[in-house]
Amino acid sequence: MAGRLAVGPGAFRAILRAISELPVRVLLTVGAGVEASTLGELPDNTHLEPWVAQDDVLGTASVVVCHGGSGTVFGALAAGVPLVVIPLFADQQRNAELVVTAGAGVAIQPVRRSNRGIGPIDASMVARIRAAVISMLAEGNYRRQAQNVAREMSAAPEIEAVIAGVTGEARRRL
Repeated sequence: MAGRLAVGPGAFRAILRAISELPVRVLLTVGAGVEASTLGELPDNTHLEPWVAQDDVLGTASVVVCHGGSGTVFGALAAGVPLVVIPLFADQQRNAELVVTAGAGVAIQPVRRSNRGIGPIDASMVARIRAAVISMLAEGNYRRQAQNVAREMSAAPEIEAVIAGVTGEARRRL
């Protein structure tokens, strides 16, 4: 989603600068319509894809950096992976707050312009993003908390069981 927004390419460049010198392997997914050339030279530790199935990669991830969309947050937490969330729009601010409250990650707030939305995610945020990623990698508490959330999620009943347990008037409304 972020790749199609005006803020997207700048956000990707800032994140790439933040991780370029870290001893990590990076998978950057940018969505459809983002040309790799708009991001500049990719660091050697980075592999770029328009899209990947999250289930295929989250189990091997150490940290997820994202804008806090529900799908990515839910997937990362279900896999027990801590998050660095940079909320941009919609439910992402609330999702970031919930990740922080759970102790499963940190939120980095972009500059908000009063009535014009968010400002660019640019070089001014690089140090904050780098520090957050380093913190996620170094401090095992974030991973432990994300794994606690994953256990809670896996212990929750399946939707079919919840629906089957609904009776009377509530079931007729479904």
